[in-house]
Amino acid sequence: MPRRIWAIADTHLSFANPKPMDVFGPQWTNHPQKILDNCRKVIAEDDLLLIPGDLSWAMRFDEAEPDLAFLASLPGIKVVGKGNHDYWWGSDKPLRFPGLNDTPYISEDGLIGVAATRGWTSLSSATTNEERTQSAKIIAREANRLTKRLEAVSVCPIKFALIHHPPLPDFLPVLKQFGVQDVLYGHVHLGSSDAPLPEDWNGIRCLCVAADRLGFMPRLVRTL
Repeated sequence: MPRRIWAIADTHLSFANPKPMDVFGPQWTNHPQKILDNCRKVIAEDDLLLIPGDLSWAMRFDEAEPDLAFLASLPGIKVVGKGNHDYWWGSDKPLRFPGLNDTPYISEDGLIGVAATRGWTSLSSATTNEERTQSAKIIAREANRLTKRLEAVSVCPIKFALIHHPPLPDFLPVLKQFGVQDVLYGHVHLGSSDAPLPEDWNGIRCLCVAADRLGFMPRLVRTL
């Protein structure tokens, strides 16, 4: 069974149609190689690597395939979730890509369960009634997806939730209901106007694992 659980989000790959990421800062220069080298340094093949979204800039699945192949080539057992930029990933459809596990995911020994959903931004960011109404619908939908995936891993004593956006208070009841110990999220990059949430968030360990915040080194989340 996996003895170590690692996480890194926001890989933002673009091998088919390159999108230089160093426009967001020099730290992004050649970032796929940094991710590959760092993962190879620390992750064993039987470790678990959790990747909560913004995997690829691609717009279509065929364009995303080289990026997904890159992620599949990383060491460890990979479990991925969807981010707000993963337009190539059809709404609520399973990924089904060799070497990458979608959620709900249960480790072979049944000890670890992983559930993922994209999440969304707070209603306070909406500026019109129409935007607030639409955002409320999206948040309710995302909470429902998270609930269904946590139900599927409810028998696992150790549970992780991958939520690409920082988790909203709307998700707290379901996270508490199913006893989620760790929430892993991305989206909040260096230079963002938003700050990461407290790592002790309403009694749940809540870690921002956006790649640039980690120096493109996966974060060790838990050792069993």
